[in-house]
Amino acid sequence: MRPLGGKCCFLLLLLVAELLPGSSGGNNPRYEKFLNQHRDDPRSSFHGRYCDGLMRSRGLTKPECKEANTFIHGSKRRIRAVCGQGGVPSGQLQRSRQPFRVTSCTLRGGSTRPPCEYKENTSPRYIVIGCEDGWPVHYDESQIVTTV
Repeated sequence: MRPLGGKCCFLLLLLVAELLPGSSGGNNPRYEKFLNQHRDDPRSSFHGRYCDGLMRSRGLTKPECKEANTFIHGSKRRIRAVCGQGGVPSGQLQRSRQPFRVTSCTLRGGSTRPPCEYKENTSPRYIVIGCEDGWPVHYDESQIVTTV
């Protein structure tokens, strides 16, 4: 029998690393929820109704319309880096060292009952997030930190 080649060993190592606890966000429900609610990369296309379509597809309009939500257009790796070297402390949270392109969706009108209609604002800005064991788990909607 032929010994395993370098490529097979490398693939086996990657598989084992992925299955180890804490090696990916798959074992962290709060991180997975964060990604669902706040990451959209590459930016989805909803033919002029970006916020309405994405908020609905992500389940953020039932049972009530979420009043505001922000989507970060950046890779998982870059967002996660804000919890480490890519961020600076901001109280109990972390602020990104570099701006991200983000889209904020804000509910139009006063009713939180569906159908939900949103206005959007896309801009580059620093993000402020809460981290748990090095994983992003909370986006701070109350802090809008614009670029200089």
